[in-house]
Amino acid sequence: MLPKDLFSCLKCGVPEDADVNEKKSKEAPRERGSRWLQFAAAISACIGVMSCGGHLGWTSPSLPYLMGPDSIFPVTVGQGAWIASLYTLGGIFGSLLSPLCVDRLGRKISLLAFALPQLAGWGLVIAARNVPILYVARFVAGVGHGGIYNVAVIYLGEIADKSIRGALGTFLKMSTNVGSLFETSVGAYLPYWQLNLVSLSVPLAFIATFAFMPETPYFYLLRGRDEEAEKSLMTLRRAKNPDSVKKDILAMKEAVTDGQKSGRNPLLELVSTRGNRRALVILLGLKVTQQFSGHMAIVAYTQEIFSHSGSSLDAGQAVVLLGVAQLIAGVVAAGLVDRLGRRILLLVSGLAAAFSLSLVGLFFFLKYHQESDVSSITWLPITALIMYEIMVALGIGTLPYVLLGELFPTNVKGAAVACGIIVGSIFAFMVSLSYQKVSSIFGIHTSFWMYAVCCAAGTVFVYWITPETKGKTLEEIQKELNPPKKAELDP
Repeated sequence: MLPKDLFSCLKCGVPEDADVNEKKSKEAPRERGSRWLQFAAAISACIGVMSCGGHLGWTSPSLPYLMGPDSIFPVTVGQGAWIASLYTLGGIFGSLLSPLCVDRLGRKISLLAFALPQLAGWGLVIAARNVPILYVARFVAGVGHGGIYNVAVIYLGEIADKSIRGALGTFLKMSTNVGSLFETSVGAYLPYWQLNLVSLSVPLAFIATFAFMPETPYFYLLRGRDEEAEKSLMTLRRAKNPDSVKKDILAMKEAVTDGQKSGRNPLLELVSTRGNRRALVILLGLKVTQQFSGHMAIVAYTQEIFSHSGSSLDAGQAVVLLGVAQLIAGVVAAGLVDRLGRRILLLVSGLAAAFSLSLVGLFFFLKYHQESDVSSITWLPITALIMYEIMVALGIGTLPYVLLGELFPTNVKGAAVACGIIVGSIFAFMVSLSYQKVSSIFGIHTSFWMYAVCCAAGTVFVYWITPETKGKTLEEIQKELNPPKKAELDP
């Protein structure tokens, strides 16, 4: 009896091992590599987002001091509303600037550049001895906020493998929560001027760490620098064999080339393609739901809202407790988003958040409108707001940033993300500026019930039109949003 390998040689004329080796060489299987640098780059980028969260959370401990008798300069209630709101107005201008930078300077350089207004904002806050300087400080810092959020959404979506892209996307909201928690925790125990000095350390830490992180391969492909794109992807995956990334580079390049074929303005391309229009509707629905749930007003006036409850728990401590709950929920969301998917988390979190807001409104309705004795349930608004923040962190506050980085092709992503942040900033400005007036005219309960209705209605709408993107590459998502016409499918 002939040996098996000799029999194969006689039968085929080619050794069996040679066929296998030739097949393997053609397939060039993907190298396993490691994802630790993707996580490190995402965390570093999100330190910049943490700085944005610090600016957002700054108003909670600072406005009560500035409007109090111990302030170094007098601030009225109306001026306090503008101090809280001008930050989001600056975010609109930052969002308008970011598309001009992100495809020219690159994702990395743009992020570092937008950290400078954040630094300048803290410097002006420290130097401010009157309200107009504080207005300028908040607006300038907001410009950095709009730019950082825009570019960070793109950066995280483009450096991540599909299996962890959802988790990295949740880092944006989680980092915002960490920044707000840091600010409210420091503000609860340190005086105003020390709080501002400590806050300056966060954007400095971002610049110091992110300067060493890689650029995304998509940006290099946009600029026609294919070799650098290949090196970038190998670096992000810690791969040593160039063949292991060639297939993915080709898919990325095809997606980038397809997006550039039209040669049209990105804004025009955003509304002229069916898939882009659908993605834009989803994006706007997400931002409307996110902002009209009242989140910006609640963040800006958390300490004041808690003081209205009459609870024995100190308002400053309650704010810290709320921040801890947000952070825990953000960690949970990072673990669930790539397991359960985006749609189910959106639906559950939105409806649960609406229910929590309804309970807060009910408490203040009983206390101020009905003048009922609510001394036995002073725990209710604090508990309900903690539940609200947990639900927001699990879905409607987190997933818009995940989907922002997933739904749009590379050539329009900068314009699309800018539109999302601009719309979100406009609504956030409206909500934070109107909260005091609506509450004073119609009652604080009216504000919360309005937020609850908007949150529930928006969540159902978004759930209805949003596709599931879990476990799909960015190229696969584009194919789902832009299915081939029926005529193209017929033989």
